[in-house]
Amino acid sequence: MRPRILFLNPWPQHDDGRRWENELARPADLIDHQRYHVTYLCNTAGLSAVADGTPDVHVVDFAQVPDVLALVDRLVAGQGGFDHVIALSEYLLDLAAAIRERHGVPGFLPRDIDRFRDKRMMKTLVAGAGIPAPRWFGCDSVEQVLSDAASLGFPLVFKPVRGASSQGVEVVTSTEQLRALCATPQLAEYEIEEYVTGAVMHADGVVDQQGDCLFVSVSRYLSTCLAFEAGEPFGSVIQSDPAVRAEAEKFVQRCIAALGLRGSAFHLEFFDTGRELVFLEIGARVPGADVSYVTNEVCGVNMFQLWIDVTLGNELRVPDQRSTGSGAWLMIPRPRPLPQRVLSATPLLGRIPYLYREVVPRPGEILRHSAGYATLQGGRFLFRGGTQEQITDAVQRALRAYQLTTQPIAD
Repeated sequence: MRPRILFLNPWPQHDDGRRWENELARPADLIDHQRYHVTYLCNTAGLSAVADGTPDVHVVDFAQVPDVLALVDRLVAGQGGFDHVIALSEYLLDLAAAIRERHGVPGFLPRDIDRFRDKRMMKTLVAGAGIPAPRWFGCDSVEQVLSDAASLGFPLVFKPVRGASSQGVEVVTSTEQLRALCATPQLAEYEIEEYVTGAVMHADGVVDQQGDCLFVSVSRYLSTCLAFEAGEPFGSVIQSDPAVRAEAEKFVQRCIAALGLRGSAFHLEFFDTGRELVFLEIGARVPGADVSYVTNEVCGVNMFQLWIDVTLGNELRVPDQRSTGSGAWLMIPRPRPLPQRVLSATPLLGRIPYLYREVVPRPGEILRHSAGYATLQGGRFLFRGGTQEQITDAVQRALRAYQLTTQPIAD
């Protein structure tokens, strides 16, 4: 009997050749369906990733967790248990862990996922291992928050404990601003954190079942997730400097060991203060935005595939990383207020060195709010080849050359 996989998929596929998001995460490409029996749970968007005629596909609303769990109960009762539960989206890691615990499936359980979703827990574990990390306090009451903020000092960071993509994050510069934020519903789901000054870096890779890094790529952000939410361009450059990579890779392995990460992809963010590296946060999943696509192009590693192979115990194919060059991704935010009609935009392919792919809004298209970075933004650009200095220069040239003109419209 073939091993049984339950695959949770919320991600659509775009087959027009223009947009590339999720193309590295096509289930049919990642899993040998002759070797495994795959049962799909998809929302209406994720259904487009499953080939027509695929058996055992179920459309669900992932936000309705009790309904999803009840459906899985029926599937197990009628067809038998699952050997693996796979969820590639960070927003479904908790649900996948709950299903594993409920039905005795190996893999990350809720207590494991908490180390990579709860920002308080991850910082506690890392700091306990002697790794620099920001000081933080929970948010239990207005009085407690204001008292603890005094010990942190301003500015400080107010953020959701289990958030992602800097949504809901605020840099706080005064007691008055913090007091107003304390009126946020479910205050206990937030924390306040020390503000750390330094360049923000990220390391992305996959660890095996023993917790050893099979692959890691190190990048420097051009700005930050928070700055992008405020309207600044966003992106990062893969670091090709051997000394920078070596220092970061040692730091990554220390953090992985402190957190006990096993058999997973990861996206680790940290500060380079100029004196030391300081932990920021980690996710047990492949990085978002366009990081994985540039990494695959430059390093020859599809992190989704490597994560799946580690999970299923398949043969691992990891290329030699010693000669890795550089690459970058650049994202221009949608103008505000939304919606906006595009009047004109400047294609850059063929004009900027090292630029190999772009998606530029077309005249007449409407830019609307949509969740996630890898959507129709004000412009998205991918770069490869050259050193990190050459790639950084190319990104700056693209920023100077790109022009986007839009007009607000009534929704």
